[in-house]
Amino acid sequence: MYQEVATPTRRQELAAFLRVRRDRMSPAEHGFPIDGNRHVAGLRREEVAALAGISTTWYTWLEQGRDINVSDDALDKIVAGMKLTPVERSYMRLMLSNEPVLEYSLDPQIPEVLRVLVEAHEAAPAYIATPRYDLLVWNEFMGNVFDYSAEGSVLSRNIMWRLFFDKSRRKLYADWEDAARRAVAAFRYTRSKYLGDPHFEALLQRLMDSEEFAAMWADQQVDLPGLPPFVIRHDALGVCEFTTVQASLTIAPGCYLALFSSRRLS
Repeated sequence: MYQEVATPTRRQELAAFLRVRRDRMSPAEHGFPIDGNRHVAGLRREEVAALAGISTTWYTWLEQGRDINVSDDALDKIVAGMKLTPVERSYMRLMLSNEPVLEYSLDPQIPEVLRVLVEAHEAAPAYIATPRYDLLVWNEFMGNVFDYSAEGSVLSRNIMWRLFFDKSRRKLYADWEDAARRAVAAFRYTRSKYLGDPHFEALLQRLMDSEEFAAMWADQQVDLPGLPPFVIRHDALGVCEFTTVQASLTIAPGCYLALFSSRRLS
């Protein structure tokens, strides 16, 4: 039985993200001296504020999760000062938003024409999934290679859960750690749109039972949803590279369609 855990607010999530990013900034690389008075691993708050051209007090409030107004200009200054990526900027803007979180269903109605499209894709994996990566529809190729069954539980059909708790995944992926880190980064970005949703939070709590997931989650990495090319080693297929095209489904809000192509490497 899992205990209900309070969900951080968007501002608290942003504050945690900024603290980790600041801790990883090298004083030497940013022109700050390293002396015996430095008691933090990365930069001090006032140093980040100086790089961004903003006041230390204002930046401190932001890192404390206070509900202060942040203009696009101020956000751009922080992004530039901390050398953040466009994806990280997008994540920060999302965490600064006051718009309602999105809603979705774990069991949406998928039109028959989409089911047929997925099942007819024979050359490589294909599937439709919920925002939190629960498979809803998948083709025979996907089921055979990644061992998904219609008789399985919701967790057994969840890409994230299988990635960390199914030991066969570590053998299947040529670089499991890279695949796992990318998945965690994308999961963080997607979850930010549904922050507080009980389905997402329940899955996150279960994933935290994995020490590897917990460590990767603490890294505060953020990436856009979507799979880059990846390589698997399969007993029947050999070594194959998969590339995917992913599209959101407006007829099933939050769900997405993934169609793969494959290339045998050996």
